[in-house]
Amino acid sequence: MVLVFGGTTEGKKTAEILDFIEEPYFYSTKTDVHSEWKGKSISGEMDVMKIVEFSLQNKIRLLIDAAHPFALQLHRNIYEAAKQLDVPILRYEREYEELQKIKNVTFFDSYEHLSIEILKSNFQRILSLTGVQTILLLKKIWENRTCFFRILDTELSLQKAAQTGIPEEWIIPMTPSDNADELLQLAKRTGAEILLSKESGASGFMDSKIVVANQLNIPLWIVKRPALPNFDFTVYSEKQLLQQIYVLRKSVLKKEGELRSGFTTGTCVTAAVKACFMALAEGAFPKSVEVFLPDGEQTSFLVFPESLSEKSATCTVIKNGGDDPDVTHGKEIGCELILSEQQGIRFLQGKGVGKVTLPGLQLPVGEPAINPVPRKMITEALETLADEYDMDAGFDVKPFVPEGEELAKQTFNPRVGVVGGVSIIGTTGKVKPYSNEAFLATIKYQLSVAYKLGLDEVVFTSGKRSENQLRSEFPHLPDTAFIHFGNLVGDSIKLAVQQNIKKINLALMFGKAIKLAGGNLDTHSKNVRFNPTFLAGIARDCGYQDNVILQIENLQIANAIFSILPIGENKSFYKKIAKKCFGVCNSALPQGYLLGFILLLSGENNIEVNSFCKKT
Repeated sequence: MVLVFGGTTEGKKTAEILDFIEEPYFYSTKTDVHSEWKGKSISGEMDVMKIVEFSLQNKIRLLIDAAHPFALQLHRNIYEAAKQLDVPILRYEREYEELQKIKNVTFFDSYEHLSIEILKSNFQRILSLTGVQTILLLKKIWENRTCFFRILDTELSLQKAAQTGIPEEWIIPMTPSDNADELLQLAKRTGAEILLSKESGASGFMDSKIVVANQLNIPLWIVKRPALPNFDFTVYSEKQLLQQIYVLRKSVLKKEGELRSGFTTGTCVTAAVKACFMALAEGAFPKSVEVFLPDGEQTSFLVFPESLSEKSATCTVIKNGGDDPDVTHGKEIGCELILSEQQGIRFLQGKGVGKVTLPGLQLPVGEPAINPVPRKMITEALETLADEYDMDAGFDVKPFVPEGEELAKQTFNPRVGVVGGVSIIGTTGKVKPYSNEAFLATIKYQLSVAYKLGLDEVVFTSGKRSENQLRSEFPHLPDTAFIHFGNLVGDSIKLAVQQNIKKINLALMFGKAIKLAGGNLDTHSKNVRFNPTFLAGIARDCGYQDNVILQIENLQIANAIFSILPIGENKSFYKKIAKKCFGVCNSALPQGYLLGFILLLSGENNIEVNSFCKKT
């Protein structure tokens, strides 16, 4: 559960985003706020102890500080409570422009400093845009000069103003906005010689204050925002907030006993394409779009516009990969849609999207790495929209992934000849967490590329560490021949056979090898656990004494056996395990294929069963 401290524009945006992604939360404000948000509203001042108690009672795992930048005591309370709770704080900070060199603008470290300078000056009529909470802080000014205060037009604000003792006629109830003309008329009506403000950032409509000060050629004096604590995470926009929440969903907000599904890069690009089309047709981007997946399911994405002209539109969405270990999770996926006089739909390579350079994939060499299903989804979306809006035009679709070039280094793309970025992929539109389907698709692509390049030999390893241990043993093979199978031994062998790869090397470290030796072609821990009784049986067959066998039967992890049976002195034992693994794998191969198995132990002690004799 999330606890949001709001009561600001940033708080409202936070609530809207959490509602959109259906993340449950509490929304805390100093005064009672009636809202239509889905989160549970709570009100009243909260000191450190109250925050801690509430968080413990409601199992709060993340604090979001979206409170006003000048609510310094609240920020400190949140920070101290988070330390006691050992939960992270995400700060939604306002965006601030560099104002130090702008004409007529002067900054002050405090209200006290500003007051002193005002009383030294000749300014007699002052318009303060600092809010009702600052009336008492600026009391010395309005006791000596005519000082108008614009405050929120609410009953509570009027009550607070009346309690200060300031003349009623100097209070102007008015809802702030970015309308510079409205503020200009107010300044003229009050005869303001100077404007006062807090450093309230973009959401505090600072731009309109600067415009009015310049139009009237009067000073704008600003009290600097206070220094805030060092929060765990700080974001400055809705886009960054959504990205960070998605990332935190895989750690502190992870649901117990449940894995969230996500959506493919192909679905993300389809959403961006649809938003761009609507912007071209309607003159403005929608706040969100809905996308139909290949199975008819519907999902929604928030849209973050970038540019719009008569002939092209560009926007991004944020990838939600669910709980799958996906390098593009929480990243921007975007598209530029360009109207063309040439009929049809053309797919172009944008920044961070890879290009196909080797045969064997589902796309011709030279094409951007946008797989067939995403192309079909995008095409169907554009055709439907063109019919709905009666638009007769061709389209150039140019997906992009801003961080794609760097992200691709963490994928298998370079090995299958996709260079320059990530692939726009997806077969169902959804990402199933830790799904074998997606992993096997990657293995299939790698095998296909290897075969198309004329390779008849591959090396299967469970991961990068195993591969590095084996590299020197196969100097004749290129990178493309080394393929990671994770735990899917049997399925990987079947795929190699389907691609007609005649010579298959397979290497495993000891822990997985024990599972394979027992006949398990999928070595994932969710399917098969370490079986010390099986291992003890092999030791018994090798003639070890009962006291050794008893020690093995009591093992909790496989690698603990090395202290009982050191590798160098017990190679016959480990070779027997390697032979059992070879036999299990060999039984999965049809006639005419060659198999080599390597049991990875350490250094010069690896055990190889590598007859490479045709199966009879």
